[in-house]
Amino acid sequence: MKIFIRRILLFMLPLLPVVATYVYFDPFKVLRSYDVYYVEGDGGYLNKNYVSTMNYINKRDKYHYDSFIFGNSRSMFYMIADWQQHLDDDSQCYHFTESGGSINGLYYKLRLIEEKGDPINNALFVIDYSLLSCMDRDGDGALFIMPPALNRNKNFLIFHLENFLQWTNVDYLSLWFRYRITGKYTDDMIEYIAKDENYKYYNPVTNEEPLHVQDSLISIGKYYDNGRIAVFDNQHRPKIWDSILDDEAIKVLSDIRDILHRNNTDYRIVISPLYDQVTLNPKDIQALHRIFGESHVYDFSGINEITQDYHNYYEPSHYVPRVAAAIMDKVYADQ
Repeated sequence: MKIFIRRILLFMLPLLPVVATYVYFDPFKVLRSYDVYYVEGDGGYLNKNYVSTMNYINKRDKYHYDSFIFGNSRSMFYMIADWQQHLDDDSQCYHFTESGGSINGLYYKLRLIEEKGDPINNALFVIDYSLLSCMDRDGDGALFIMPPALNRNKNFLIFHLENFLQWTNVDYLSLWFRYRITGKYTDDMIEYIAKDENYKYYNPVTNEEPLHVQDSLISIGKYYDNGRIAVFDNQHRPKIWDSILDDEAIKVLSDIRDILHRNNTDYRIVISPLYDQVTLNPKDIQALHRIFGESHVYDFSGINEITQDYHNYYEPSHYVPRVAAAIMDKVYADQ
């Protein structure tokens, strides 16, 4: 037995520095609670779903949120200052975003808010084909796996194992320490290290992540150089996506509707205008109409005045805040 224990200890010895540095630095900010999650110079990308969830849990008692923006990264540019123009003056708004997005991601967030006993007076959902085609992103790695607090801790061990395994990646470690030591961002870091020039503008109360650096370049006419314009070439795909909403998806979407109705929520569902100009399948739009009511669903997918101009986008997947503000003006025009 002593020999066996000694062998186990010898085997684990090389891992001790890795474990110790992981616990000490908490590079993905999943081991401790933080008042501000996005800080310049910290290094690696964070799981946006985890940040949104824990930041809400940490601050809900203080700020008494009652209005929420849900969706993938495209929803980040629906600025709360613009949204509040359509809400009551005393509305307390929060961005509940995640990378990629999924149907279960939307449902679990609403379920969490309801279980916490917080009001859901207003809800704005920003969705698209990518989000609706995914039930969850648990198989997509540490940046996408569902936060345990959303999943009622069913995936607690897997979640933390995914994050630790990311830390043991030699390429990640070398780039992370180089960035932390030098403070200089280089092109070879893009896969593992966040270019965090906008983190200084992050609002930890609303969980809002504006791209002020890019917006400043746009405002002075220096953003759309030849390199960026070239990115928009050859982006258009087939005219209509295949139908994607199966029975499982429809069941969860119906559960989302039930939560909204139980809470007497004033809600809008926006289907994003993406530069690919592909229209969401009419069958899926009809399904959304049946579940949520046609008056709650606004389809901006396909070819339209927004998607025909690359100046409306940072790059083909994300449109700029003035477009989101114009969309909100349209969807709340009936008030």
